[in-house]
Amino acid sequence: MSEWTMVVIFVFMSVILPFILFYLQSMPPKPGQLAFIVYQRNKCESPIERRLFNALTFRGYSVRTRVRCGPYWIDLTLPAYRIAIECEGIAYHSLPKQEKHNNTKNNYLRRNGWSVLRFTGSDINGDMSNVIRRVEGKIKERSI
Repeated sequence: MSEWTMVVIFVFMSVILPFILFYLQSMPPKPGQLAFIVYQRNKCESPIERRLFNALTFRGYSVRTRVRCGPYWIDLTLPAYRIAIECEGIAYHSLPKQEKHNNTKNNYLRRNGWSVLRFTGSDINGDMSNVIRRVEGKIKERSI
C-alpha cells in the first residue's frame, strides 16, 4: 500500500468513522419501535410526566415528549390527535406569573392547531382514571 493510501485510511478510521457512528447513535429511533418509546420516555422531565406517559403508552397511544411549538415546549403530545398535555407541579405552576404564562402558551398552541389539556401532579398521582377519561374524551372530540 502506498503512503497516501495509509493516510486516507488513518483519517477515515480516526476522524470520519467516529463522527458517523456518533451521528447514527444520536438519531432517535423510528415511531413504533420499543427503542422509540424508551427514547420518548427518557425525555420526560418529571415523575408526573413519566407516570402519565406510561399510562397513555400502556393504552396503546403514540406519545411524544418535549415537542417544540414556536417558542414553547409541550410536555406530552398525542400527535395523531394534535393534543398537547401539560403536567403541572403545584409549587411552580400555581404562581400568578406562571398562570399568565400558561394562558399565553395555551392561546399560542390553540392558534397553531393544538388542543390543550393541563393536569396537576395531584390529578395524575391521585386520580389517573379521571385523567385518562379526560384525555380519551378529547380524543373522541378531535376524531369527529
